[in-house]
Amino acid sequence: MTMQRTTSCAIGLCVALSLSALAEAKAQIDTTRRDTSQVRIPVRKGNGLATTPMRDDGITRVESGGDVATMTSMRIDSLEGVSREYRTRLDSLEAANAAAGTRTAAIEARISALSDSLTLTRNEISALREELNTTNARLTETDARLQGLNQRFDRFRHRSLFGNSGFYVGLGTGANFTTGTLRTIGYESAPTLTLPLGWSKPGSMLGLRTEWSMQRLEGVQEGAFFNPDPTIFSGLGMVTLSFPLNKGKSNNFYLMGGGGFYQFRNFGVGSGLADKFSTSIDGDDTETKWGFNAGAGLEIHVLGASSLFVQSSMTNIAADRGLTGEEGRNLRWMPVVVGFMLR
Repeated sequence: MTMQRTTSCAIGLCVALSLSALAEAKAQIDTTRRDTSQVRIPVRKGNGLATTPMRDDGITRVESGGDVATMTSMRIDSLEGVSREYRTRLDSLEAANAAAGTRTAAIEARISALSDSLTLTRNEISALREELNTTNARLTETDARLQGLNQRFDRFRHRSLFGNSGFYVGLGTGANFTTGTLRTIGYESAPTLTLPLGWSKPGSMLGLRTEWSMQRLEGVQEGAFFNPDPTIFSGLGMVTLSFPLNKGKSNNFYLMGGGGFYQFRNFGVGSGLADKFSTSIDGDDTETKWGFNAGAGLEIHVLGASSLFVQSSMTNIAADRGLTGEEGRNLRWMPVVVGFMLR
């Protein structure tokens, strides 16, 4: 639109200049003709000069009539050339104005099309934004639910029956493997049942542990000894040292050591154990002795508050009499136990 206005102004200016020039030329021609018609030009042979009458100022001017006509004709031709040039320029400007109008119309049509396309694009973007907001809301809700499930699973996975206080209880079973004097007098391997109770806070190296066990020894005929299968009840107090095997400190290798009482029952008055205990003289086949225990184990966390453990230790009890005098008084066996613990 600015180009059209500029072109129109230029055309108007050119037309005005052309009209002004034509008016000026016409006025000069009229003046010349009027002056020429009022002057008498005498013709003389030889010089071709014309004498003009005296004017009011008293000066007589001599002019050539042919020169004046020639100059006037040249002036008219020049003005007509300027007029034709202005007409040509005017036609060119009008053509340029028409082309500019055509281009302007094309540009306006293109702008309109682009505006429609932009409106459509904006509507599509608005719809996509709404869809994106809906998707984000769903993702947020799903993420919140997933975090809740993860937290529940984590609590279940690391759940503690004792509030993560470090206390634990377990149950294990295995076998007692006799050695040394105890095997020599006629006792072999037999099953055992163990109930561990203790305290070992996760991340703490030092812990306390008690084990309550019921054990059996398999008696065999050995020389003059008739050996029934004795039952041994024991209660031990021990100190444990834990060494974590993972970052969560739920898997541990531990060492344990301590002592307690061992009560032998139903070992028989004519058995090898009766020969080692002084009370067997009275015919009582129950004897309580003090002993110590030392060993090592491995605890593996499974799920929630539960863990599996496997351990082995050496049990040593000092008898009243040895095989020959004071020799062979130590009665030893090694229990190997596998079980689970709840913390």
